[in-house]
Amino acid sequence: MEKRDLLSNINSARALGLQLIPPTLLSDSIGSIGLKTPIVVGPKTNLKECVAILQKHRIGSLLITDDDGKLIGIFTERDCILKVMDKVESLSAAMVEDFMTRDPVRESPEASVAFALNLMSHGGFRHVPIVDQDNIPIGIISVKDVVDHIVKCMLEAIYKACETE
Repeated sequence: MEKRDLLSNINSARALGLQLIPPTLLSDSIGSIGLKTPIVVGPKTNLKECVAILQKHRIGSLLITDDDGKLIGIFTERDCILKVMDKVESLSAAMVEDFMTRDPVRESPEASVAFALNLMSHGGFRHVPIVDQDNIPIGIISVKDVVDHIVKCMLEAIYKACETE
């Protein structure tokens, strides 16, 4: 949709006094917005492989699990820049366990979108691992995922408002 058409639809919806943000938007569960399958590596994975995985999949984080598949850490692009760059001579020799964020904040798929956003905002991070009751990663959510969900819901509300006009 063209920017001009979208703005016109937004103004039409406003003129009708319609709410552009659905009331359930932020109370939706994290699981209901479509979790991405996390890419998981072990703690002994070398940094060269981790960086290659991040680049290949065009993602910003990897989850680190122990031998039982339980979450023990997260390695993000920010970890790579702040903890690795100019500090490691050989990415092949360095292990991710030495640079990952240990025991990251995690959530269940039942948590609300609003809660996840609050966690990310106050914690200053962009990714939240989603785990089951046994602490096994089942998904990951990013700030971009939440923003995309909000935009999708708002556009659906705008389109519905303009169809009934």
